[in-house]
Amino acid sequence: MTSSAEKLPRLKPRGGIRVMYAAIRALFFRELQTRFGQYRLGYLWVFLEPLLNIGIMVLIFGEVMHRTLPGMDYPVFLINGIIPFFMFRTGVSQALSAVQSNAGLFSYRPVKPIDALLSRSILEGLLSFTTYIVFTLVMMWFGFHISLESIPQLLGYWIALFVFMVSFSLIFMVIGDFSKEIGKLVSALFFVLYLLSGILYSIHIIPQDYQKYLLINPLIHVIENMRHAISPSYPLVTGISFGYFLIWTVCCMFLGLLLYKRFERRMVKSK
Repeated sequence: MTSSAEKLPRLKPRGGIRVMYAAIRALFFRELQTRFGQYRLGYLWVFLEPLLNIGIMVLIFGEVMHRTLPGMDYPVFLINGIIPFFMFRTGVSQALSAVQSNAGLFSYRPVKPIDALLSRSILEGLLSFTTYIVFTLVMMWFGFHISLESIPQLLGYWIALFVFMVSFSLIFMVIGDFSKEIGKLVSALFFVLYLLSGILYSIHIIPQDYQKYLLINPLIHVIENMRHAISPSYPLVTGISFGYFLIWTVCCMFLGLLLYKRFERRMVKSK
């Protein structure tokens, strides 16, 4: 007669990738509920924030940019600057509190800080890209010229920007675990970066002697390539290089993983 223990089904152990996927999936839906469940406007706020920024900028600078912006309508120019930048800004800012907000879950061995970071980054990436598609379709419906010939390149730029955001987020997640006050500094930093990344204006209007200083910023290189992809008549200034942006991405990813590996145990400790 077989024992009851022998009748129980044998569970196959899950591999590391499947465990990580399950943790990220659970954290993703938890983050979704946390970010939007308490707001009356809910998911509409994802569209309202860029819409308000784009509307205000068009009202203030629309007439000037209509005369000076080469080969592109100003609203289309803004969509391909504000929405990608907001994704990067929000993703990195969310990383600062990723450890603190999920500290209670790290007592479960399958849940790691990097899972919390990836769940927040994936959510932000999906929301931003969905917003970008909606705004692009609306602009096309209103008659603005948007080229669809370079869709694969455009998708590649979005993926590269997402990976760059994750790389930067890894670094700031570790830094944010050491100092809670760093968030105030990051807010000021992003405001300056917002002004220096060619989001509201084309770098074509900057004298060439000063363009080289702006081009140190890697975000300009991917955002300008996005604009050129949807409007081939929009010229790229000398010095714009997607390869330069990829070098920044690889270096930041290496540094982020190095810091994460070094301080992972510290982050999972109960606060």
